[in-house]
Amino acid sequence: MIHILAISAHRPRQLLAGTTFALIALAAPHLARAEELTAAEKKIICADRPTCQVTQVTAAGKGAKGEKLRVADLVFGLADIPDYFPQEGCHSTEESLENMDKVDGGREIWLLADDARPVKLLPLCNDGYGSAMMGYDDIEIGDNRLTHTQSGGSAWRWDTATTFQLSPLALVGESNCSYHNAAPETGELTVVDRRTLEARAYAPAPRKDWSEAEIGCPVVTPDFAKPLDPQPEADVVAGYAVPMPFDVDPSPLPEGTTLGTCGLVVRSDGSKGFLIYGKAAATSDAAEMRVIAETGKSLLIQVRDPLAVAAMKAGAGASWIKQPHVEIWTAAEGALPESDSEQVPEKQYFQHGIGLDGSVNVGAGKPAALPKVVSWQAKDEEGRDITVLRVSWEDEAALIYGLGVVYSQAEGGKQVRLVATAPIKKNKPLYLPGIWHNSQDESGAPGGACEFSGDSHQLDL
Repeated sequence: MIHILAISAHRPRQLLAGTTFALIALAAPHLARAEELTAAEKKIICADRPTCQVTQVTAAGKGAKGEKLRVADLVFGLADIPDYFPQEGCHSTEESLENMDKVDGGREIWLLADDARPVKLLPLCNDGYGSAMMGYDDIEIGDNRLTHTQSGGSAWRWDTATTFQLSPLALVGESNCSYHNAAPETGELTVVDRRTLEARAYAPAPRKDWSEAEIGCPVVTPDFAKPLDPQPEADVVAGYAVPMPFDVDPSPLPEGTTLGTCGLVVRSDGSKGFLIYGKAAATSDAAEMRVIAETGKSLLIQVRDPLAVAAMKAGAGASWIKQPHVEIWTAAEGALPESDSEQVPEKQYFQHGIGLDGSVNVGAGKPAALPKVVSWQAKDEEGRDITVLRVSWEDEAALIYGLGVVYSQAEGGKQVRLVATAPIKKNKPLYLPGIWHNSQDESGAPGGACEFSGDSHQLDL
């Protein structure tokens, strides 16, 4: 692995488990002599930009077809700065980071694979990335892998990392961290396996005393081959973020849509999600719930429960809690206690119970308004009976403070088990993750894909 950074001090980044990089720290791009490109490669990469300077060419192992992979790192003079960069210039070299008056025309990372035409992976312009002017770009290169980490912000700091497979080119992982630089317990880290579209979110465990908490995001090493541990670490809480697969101007899908292979999945046999109450169901009796955020204020929830019909008959006329149902937990910011300035403001939590018939009930908390629910019956991709619920709110901010979705499986007129996307204990969330918003990477590298029915049959993410 070769490690090329553009500032000397930074926090550790999060990578997918199983991705190995042997850390070798080099200087930031500083216009030193680099391995020579061929004349044809340099002509394509530099084009008609006379200030183009190749600062580093790094071996990146072999591709899927045995091709030799290399990564070229380029810096340009201000005269060649593109229109989409800030025209006052960038800080792409060690020298310009040390002297903020020294600017350049930006930085580009290119992929070269034997005789194939070079591909521009990343156009970069470090303009400070926020008012704190502490931004950096960090490139790590391994065997058929490249990870780009970027950091910036002001009082609110952020740190993102994207990991690419170079051949065939694909975005395989990403992480996003944000925290307030002066406030404990504000850090949240979301790590996504773009091959499976699973997003896991982590936050500091709540404390009563701020003086015991640290500033920043949790440091974890996710292993997507294993489910999240139902017993959280002492200092970290975790949950599964509900995905919003639509990148631009999302709108509700047509009624009758089924989620197919799309969405966050939980199962009442305990194989996926948190089993927060009761014993795991036998495989033949297990319920499955899939959920996506179709917009910022509406969810699509698909339920397949082989026990539901009999359970609804057995629980007819009983409390909604004893009927098969979906529970949705949302949150709002609470007020800071006036009596003790070192205490953390406790969030307000709201619980809605949604029957498979679309009925809406209030559980915990006092929500200002109830969501609207539309339901329909359908068949899943294997021809099994399912119920789909669209749950939507008028308030644009209804879901922004966290979201947990639970399926309650009933049997014989009783609630027998609960499986959830978030850790919930004694009917109170320990943590509610945010929604993961899918975005197309600017490199154009594809991520994973899923299939659903509706106005389109395949969604490439």
